[in-house]
Amino acid sequence: MIPLPLSAIVTRRSLLAAVALAVAALAAPLPGQTAEAFAQARARGALVVGIPYLAPPAAAGAKVRTPERLDTVMAARLGEQLGLPVTVVQVEPAQRASALAGGTVDLLLADRVDGQSEPGLDSPGVALVPTGYAARPKAVIRSDTALRSWQDAHGRSVCMSSAAFQAQALAAQWGATVRTFRVPSDALVAVREGACDIGLVDDAQWGPLMRFPEWKKFSATLPVQGARAERVWLARADDAAATAWLSDAMRQWRSQGTLRAMIDKWSRDVAFDVYLDQEVPDCHGG
Repeated sequence: MIPLPLSAIVTRRSLLAAVALAVAALAAPLPGQTAEAFAQARARGALVVGIPYLAPPAAAGAKVRTPERLDTVMAARLGEQLGLPVTVVQVEPAQRASALAGGTVDLLLADRVDGQSEPGLDSPGVALVPTGYAARPKAVIRSDTALRSWQDAHGRSVCMSSAAFQAQALAAQWGATVRTFRVPSDALVAVREGACDIGLVDDAQWGPLMRFPEWKKFSATLPVQGARAERVWLARADDAAATAWLSDAMRQWRSQGTLRAMIDKWSRDVAFDVYLDQEVPDCHGG
């Protein structure tokens, strides 16, 4: 295997200042923001956000790695705009509506999957606000692959992170051997080292990742399949001030390209994670 060039390091560091400036700008209060929005969170002194999956902490002494989903990043950005610290907790789908109604969480992030019914999304006490992030799984394969269709994935090892729920469902649908990893970089390293035939990431993340020259040799893919999953916020339907504020925040995110910046940063960070993990020659040769 060819060790990754330092371009990932240089690119990541050179953009830190710009990212910091963008974060500072987005932390400014929204026009028309009122003290009534998220009154419980303000009284508590922290915004509590429930997410579908919270990756287990790395083992003592292990390297910190970028998680699969943007949930914690989205929650942190929203907290900055509200001027509140954020606590992220894992909430099971069946507990979403009760967690909101009982005040255990102030907000939830969930996936609205095309053609599927998700617990809590249609509850009468829940208001739904789209984030603007929607994706389907997309394959990462060596460019010299003989794989051409998803039928070819039958019996092959397909790897993704434990939080990539739609990717796992797609791979299982085609009879692949599903292998999950704690974080996406671990799955991608397995692809680069030949331990996995196919890696899966969101199609929204695939393009930015493949712009790095060190990924050209792994830029083959398969036709995009699987259900489209849209990331949505869930809030209490009777908290009109919070729902209105949240809708305004998402309009600001769209106008300022906030999600695109998050996705691009995710790709840089994952490329850097893979670089750190791959410090030996490519076992497949040049």
